[in-house]
Amino acid sequence: MKFIKVQLLLFLLFAISSNILAKTHIEFNFPGAENHKAVIWAYKDLISLERQVAGETIIDSKGNFSFDVYNSQIQKFFVEIRYFRIAFYVEPNIDYRVNFDKVDFNNREYYPKNVVGYLVPNYSIVEPKQPELNYELDSLNILFDDFVAENHLRLRMGNKSWRLVDTLELEVNSFLARHPKDFLKSNANIQLAQFRMLSNQYGRDYIVKTYFDPKKISYSNDAYMSFFRSFWTNYISSSLKHSLTKQLDSVINYEKSYQALSALLANDSLLINPSLRELVILRNLPQLYNMNKYDKAAIINILYDISASKHSKEHQKIAVNIRKKLESQKANAQAADFNFIDSNSDTLNLETLKGRYIYIQLWTNECIDCLSDMKYTEDLEDKFNDVVSFIHVSLDRSNVDMMNYIGEKNYKWHFVFLEDNYKFLQDYQVGVIPRAILIDKEGKIISLNAPLPSEYFEDYFLKYLNDKKGNLQLENPRYRGYRKKN
Repeated sequence: MKFIKVQLLLFLLFAISSNILAKTHIEFNFPGAENHKAVIWAYKDLISLERQVAGETIIDSKGNFSFDVYNSQIQKFFVEIRYFRIAFYVEPNIDYRVNFDKVDFNNREYYPKNVVGYLVPNYSIVEPKQPELNYELDSLNILFDDFVAENHLRLRMGNKSWRLVDTLELEVNSFLARHPKDFLKSNANIQLAQFRMLSNQYGRDYIVKTYFDPKKISYSNDAYMSFFRSFWTNYISSSLKHSLTKQLDSVINYEKSYQALSALLANDSLLINPSLRELVILRNLPQLYNMNKYDKAAIINILYDISASKHSKEHQKIAVNIRKKLESQKANAQAADFNFIDSNSDTLNLETLKGRYIYIQLWTNECIDCLSDMKYTEDLEDKFNDVVSFIHVSLDRSNVDMMNYIGEKNYKWHFVFLEDNYKFLQDYQVGVIPRAILIDKEGKIISLNAPLPSEYFEDYFLKYLNDKKGNLQLENPRYRGYRKKN
């Protein structure tokens, strides 16, 4: 065992020293964010878009915090503090210092009432000194943004509008001559290709042949993979020839085999190359998974097949990431654990709530729909409090806001404040409120998008119990309307 540890240590030392894996130190200063939790993360890959947390820390009393990250190439990292998020590219072997403008975290005017998203604070990268990659990339993107604003309709409708792209390319080449970085050139080329396609100068065949040659696929380039995802989105479900589409149900639902699916798609003129075909299948499987006509277990089987891909280690990794992501979303999947302290100082997590159903609602005291639903929650809590734990998770900017609201009421269920626990929102894919989540007695997901109390949740829940057969006692008068099937 000691020998293995020594070997691993030597490998890491070799990786770092040989620039395979480089340690990059990033320092931040964010006035107003003192004592909040900061998280830095990156995508595991740019097809599944699964997150990989690279570090967490508590910001000190002066607004300072730092992270060490390890990367072998230019990589985009995201930094989140509460409801603020920034994203920037990190080059290996270059240390960074980032300063934020001061923010009042208790100012509710910053934040939308019904959308759970992230705001981008003002910030600047003060080290490394200019020319710095992110600044150069922003400058390059301004050229493209201005071009789109001025020429979008002409590109689509104008005669020989590709000549507009010629003019843009001259501007871009002039910029690249002053900023000769391969990363910038790669980003520029892929954006120009999209404009050529928009102007009908490049057809789909040409794009596939020129830009999606498997030898040229840039798995770690965000701009490139964004174009790839966009180009191939829903391709299998909506762009195949009718003769192939007719066979798709049978191949997925009955043969349940990656080999059979790949053989079918090999008949498509754009998917002749097996490696490209495999990556396109990976891009489309999550979309097929969310369509009721396809067997979810069959799609998981296909992902297992690709996780042993002979074409690419990268494809193996992507297949594993997609499979884990899909399995975490499906009904009866194990719910992600959480840890809250409610307004009565009780600890709430899957273990303390085991043996009871868990009905979670997300709200703020500025969300009118959320507040109006509470009277329905009162009725539900009255009927089901012996088998269901009702939890309201407040997304208010301050715990005081939540306490002021519930202090005037006589609600009997659990109220918790989200605070810095944004991982909960990510685990449960919360994007809009009001939102309800239902978890069973064993901590398994029943629904990530359960009906709200006002949306006939009672009927939904009783039907679920009826289908389960025997979760409740029939003689209990509290559950009127419930009938066990014979």
